[in-house]
Amino acid sequence: MPSDLPSDPALQPQLLPDPLRQALDALLVKAPAHLVPRARGLYFNKYPLEGLPEELDGSPSQRFRTFVLRDTTCLPAEGEEAITRLNELAVVHWQAPQTNAEDYAAYVRQRWQLPAERLQVSLELVEEPWFRDGGAYARLIVLPPPAGPAPAAAAPGSTP
Repeated sequence: MPSDLPSDPALQPQLLPDPLRQALDALLVKAPAHLVPRARGLYFNKYPLEGLPEELDGSPSQRFRTFVLRDTTCLPAEGEEAITRLNELAVVHWQAPQTNAEDYAAYVRQRWQLPAERLQVSLELVEEPWFRDGGAYARLIVLPPPAGPAPAAAAPGSTP
């Protein structure tokens, strides 16, 4: 990572698996600016990370769709690009009733390559339909990557 990035973790790019990062970047290019939160929220409710709804509607294998439920946008400095961090995703059982939490988690692990230790499935699966009768959904909280192992303590009296 470049050394000129601020040391504040909120101002550093979020480490996400490539499929999820690419889908998020493609969505953000088309999404309304973070300065217009209502329009941005409506856009995130309508457009899944998997692609355009009209392209997905013909696919019978597309059982789930992933939407940005909550994000955080940080503006590091004037003239620099905003940094968007995923906080929560909504995984919708597309136009279907509620299923179990493991189905949602398995889909996210397979599709977005988010390992189990990076997910926290809400204990409460949401029964009400997603935006415009999209289907039942689960909230997924995206956790930061676990900290690496602590360095081993040096033995007293040893030299490096």
